[in-house]
Amino acid sequence: MFRSSFLSFGSAASLPASQFTLTSKSCSIKVVLRRNSSIADHILPQKILPSDSVADFVDKHAPSLTKDASKNPLSEYDRLVKIGRLKNDEYQREIISNLSSLHSSLINYTPPKINIPDISVRNSKFNFKLKNPFSFLLKNKNSDNQNVTSQDQSNIPPGIYLYGDVGCGKTMLMDLFYSTIPIHLSKKRIHFHQFMQNLHKRSHQIIKKHGSNDFDTIPILSAEIAQSATVLCFDEFQVTDVADAMLLRRVLLRTLRPDHGLILFATSNRAPDDLYINGIQRQSFIPCIKLIKNRTSVIYLNSPTDYRKIPRPVSNVYWYPKPGVSYESSAAKGQAQKHVDEWYDYFTQGHPPEHNVELTIWGRKLIVPKSSPPNVAQFTFEELCARPLSAGDYLTLAQNFTSFIITDIPYLSIDVRDKVRRFITFLDAVYDNNGRIAVTAVAPFDDLFVEPELVDSYGFKLKKSEIEAKEETLDEDLDNDILVKKHGFDKKIAKKAAFFAVDEERFAFARALSRLHQMSTTDWVEKERVH
Repeated sequence: MFRSSFLSFGSAASLPASQFTLTSKSCSIKVVLRRNSSIADHILPQKILPSDSVADFVDKHAPSLTKDASKNPLSEYDRLVKIGRLKNDEYQREIISNLSSLHSSLINYTPPKINIPDISVRNSKFNFKLKNPFSFLLKNKNSDNQNVTSQDQSNIPPGIYLYGDVGCGKTMLMDLFYSTIPIHLSKKRIHFHQFMQNLHKRSHQIIKKHGSNDFDTIPILSAEIAQSATVLCFDEFQVTDVADAMLLRRVLLRTLRPDHGLILFATSNRAPDDLYINGIQRQSFIPCIKLIKNRTSVIYLNSPTDYRKIPRPVSNVYWYPKPGVSYESSAAKGQAQKHVDEWYDYFTQGHPPEHNVELTIWGRKLIVPKSSPPNVAQFTFEELCARPLSAGDYLTLAQNFTSFIITDIPYLSIDVRDKVRRFITFLDAVYDNNGRIAVTAVAPFDDLFVEPELVDSYGFKLKKSEIEAKEETLDEDLDNDILVKKHGFDKKIAKKAAFFAVDEERFAFARALSRLHQMSTTDWVEKERVH
């Protein structure tokens, strides 16, 4: 087993390394194994390949590694439309002209050389020592922002900030651009929440290594990011947490400086001026918003098409009993078990199941009850969502397994809001890693979320008398609900999202229902997962 160097983008500067050459039918590639520990190790999960699949992997990816330097976003879009992988969209074509302009400017771009500050040096030059351990959140504006406007930025191509409503094709366009980035430039594509999780983790590692809680990690973090990726692509850019907001502000103010040379491509549901709206200490985040607007071309994708609503063949990855059949009946249990067995066999690709596999996350152990690594992991809903798991736990699962089977999903209500939040976080992690899911549930996802008084204590049965007495209606004022009016969600989804009081949570819930539909399609289930 080894780590393939063309999936690892860390810098080779001053790092011990060993080299060997892979030879396959189509090309020969030199592989460099590096033993560095930096933000590069955490920004992008590195794929482990069994030794007997190396030649196949090289043959499969050699064309993109050695022959595709001349392709650009427009030519690639035309190719995908021609072979039927994409539907021609004039709104998207307008955006692609901007992508092609950035691509052209990258062809001759040479990023500055980045040196990682020595962690052992406590020198005011790098502002390593802070008097207040929390001052890095709100201070050091001068050191982070020095020369942002005074230095010449004419040689640094401006990035792209692409925003628009759910399902309009933002992520597809970013992935299209990412696949055409000139091969002489290092690149990263990562979900924003995963990036922030890894950023906090790396900061903790640096502080622990230095042995002082008042050690300023920003110069090291920023250098490591800029060194590991010249083009950094963020998907689902949104800021809701004050610690994230202040850490991100300082990191971007440094990495987007001319001496770091980072180029940012971000997708978001929000315009830059709406980022971290009404957040704590938002005034301190304003310089970051201004910098994003200054260093990127801000583009609004206003396509009227929601690609998640285009009818597609739907596979039966989601099982639930027929109307009138109890989930707890012996007949339903037999059908549910058959469903689970069939999908487990499909996902596992012949690998035998293992029990109680351990994953290590920040020094903690996460037990996977049943799995066939790295193909599939199986949990009950309670095992996955009743325990106090975090976004980091779910991201680790999504990075380690390509598919998931979740069984025994009950009716959900405001009384189990924490479980619902965890389930949404899990779905986001799986979706963003192109993972697949199969489930057994008491009802279709659109009907799972009900008023608490309608559910029995076990969550698998509704009280019929109350259902008959309380026929669900849609309020007329939902026409002006932000989820309906601005984001285009169905009224039924907007009504079910109402038990979340915070707009960000309501949006996350509605987006989860939209993604669940997309993840049930044949296209999603059968597509190849790429790390």
